[in-house]
Amino acid sequence: MNTEQVGQAAPVSGDPWVRRAGRAVLRPFRPVDEMARAIELGAGLQRSTSTGRRIAVDDLGTGADAAVVTALMARALAHFRHDRVLAVDAIGREPSLADRLGAAGPGDLGRADAAVFETVCEGLGEVTERLWTARTDPADTRAYTSVLLPVSRFFGVTLVAGEHGGGFLETVARGAHARVRVVRATRDAVLRVGRELDVMAAQGREQEAGRTVVVVLDQERGEDRGLDVARTARIIAESGAEVVALPHDRHLAQGTAVLPRRIAESTHRLVQAVAVAALDRAIDGGPSTGSGR
Repeated sequence: MNTEQVGQAAPVSGDPWVRRAGRAVLRPFRPVDEMARAIELGAGLQRSTSTGRRIAVDDLGTGADAAVVTALMARALAHFRHDRVLAVDAIGREPSLADRLGAAGPGDLGRADAAVFETVCEGLGEVTERLWTARTDPADTRAYTSVLLPVSRFFGVTLVAGEHGGGFLETVARGAHARVRVVRATRDAVLRVGRELDVMAAQGREQEAGRTVVVVLDQERGEDRGLDVARTARIIAESGAEVVALPHDRHLAQGTAVLPRRIAESTHRLVQAVAVAALDRAIDGGPSTGSGR
């Protein structure tokens, strides 16, 4: 589908009208366990950090939309947390992370002066008072130590969406507290994840696998109907990584700004689960039961 045409279309909702109407009617009667799960997810997203945590997000070269997952995670974290969240775009493709977030401007990480927060803001694009974004050159490895590290100290969580194999993303990933791999919902893509995790194990990097969250993203409805997501999740989980499957969402597939009110309710819950899993790993260095999950 042509991205330009999609971008001009009116935003659609992830859930069809009948489901949205039914959900509104039944909301006062939601099951106790569903309410408890929502409370647990919110508590997990609010976990405090003694220092800023950095989470790297990439598509492992599968062509998945890492920017939209980063935008969703950033919004979920900023909504629940009491500190600031920074989302950095090192992908270099359209739609940009700023477009996905609906930011007033894309920001430029190189213009962010880390003297005080007020000067940092001059180089960033503001989404909300607790959510900021900036772009950077995907190949600029020096920007990590010279700019990102000093800037990230003003934020509780920093998310970096980058190109697989890109110099900036790989430099960030080596020092990241957690890593999210966003892959398309196809057998080829999940096999690629499996091989990557096998390499980690063979090289004695099990701890790195334990800091990894795999997001299986169904960008195109039923892209690979032969993929058994449940079985795939069980196999990948043996490495220590966590797997969360994001089903097709009509609103996200439009390729425009991510409007929280338009996203399917199941997408909201699953994205929060991704963010909690990544934050747990960023804080604890691996899977945790500390958030009550």
